Amino acid sequence: MTDDSVDEACACLRKALIETRGLDRREFLQALTKATAGSVLLAPLAAVASRTTQAAEQPVTYFTYGGAWKQAIASAFFDPFTKSTGIPVQYQEPYIFAKLRAMHEAKAMQIDVVSVQGGEMYQAKRLNMIMPLDFNVIDHSALSERQLRHGNAIGAHMLSHVICYNKKKWPGEHHPKSWADVWDVQKFPGRRVLRREEVWVTEAALKADGVKDSEFYPLDVARAFRSLDRIKPHVKAWYYDNSQAQQLMEQEEVDIIAMMNGRATESILNAKAPFEIVWNEAICEGGVQGWIAPVGCPNPKGAMKFLDIVGRAEYQAVFARLMYYAPQNPKAFDLLEPSLAKLMPSYPENEKLAHIINFEWWADNLPMMQRRFQQWLQS
Repeated sequence: MTDDSVDEACACLRKALIETRGLDRREFLQALTKATAGSVLLAPLAAVASRTTQAAEQPVTYFTYGGAWKQAIASAFFDPFTKSTGIPVQYQEPYIFAKLRAMHEAKAMQIDVVSVQGGEMYQAKRLNMIMPLDFNVIDHSALSERQLRHGNAIGAHMLSHVICYNKKKWPGEHHPKSWADVWDVQKFPGRRVLRREEVWVTEAALKADGVKDSEFYPLDVARAFRSLDRIKPHVKAWYYDNSQAQQLMEQEEVDIIAMMNGRATESILNAKAPFEIVWNEAICEGGVQGWIAPVGCPNPKGAMKFLDIVGRAEYQAVFARLMYYAPQNPKAFDLLEPSLAKLMPSYPENEKLAHIINFEWWADNLPMMQRRFQQWLQS
């Protein structure tokens, strides 16, 4: 892919983002689908694609979660990538890091590009699973410093685990504003739902117990589970699937729920769920996410071409419009409406209030914490 073709594709996406401001996600997705199919909105992309030898291109294989995530990733990144380069994309799912690691250890890698996050990023680095980035293909100047914090990975999105409360129950200023409030069933009585996953709920339990960020790590595991013991009798349900959390919110079967910011925003904006996100003490993964090309990938050339686009502001802004997870490239905010930008974890005012997870600690302790958490749930 030539530099000119990348610039052309980015210019087209910028045009699409600007011309569709004010549209909701469904309408934006419809416009984007037409654009990547060669509509007037992105007509120059068709000319770019015609300059490639599509039939000769080896596909890029992406290891993905399914459902809404796969649809948004395809619309934001892979469909425009194929349109502008002629390189087809094929998918393997569902994404499981243990399977990616097994491919690496067996020297039988089937994946060209994948997004890893959390403790998996540190595991991948320690196991030498990540190919070096080729900056002869990837335009370094299009990326921010924070996107390259993990060396050979390119940061694309950022997410947070946030408190959401029902505005019908608490319509004024008296509403939950912290994890301590979520745990305070006397001050804020109501139906509570928490995520059935050790990382997010353990960190929330320590925040609720008053642990300062400066004293957070190493985690005081015993203290965390004592805090969880206090809230456990008051939790109506423990969910794992994000769509279940959205259903509970949209059907108003809960008064306080902790969930991923993107899913919460989707339910609030598109399903009109009467909830508000609390950005104070949002438990943020802090940019510990990156797109990588695994060592031994079958199409390293195609992988690097994809990595050249995934961190660019235009593509990240499209993904933010579709999935409501924040861009790591700060230039993407210039392409978002201010009202939407303020719903992103990496929006400066939100990030100042966040609690940032130390996933290096979790990479060392995850198996132990998983066992402990499951035992606790069953006790």
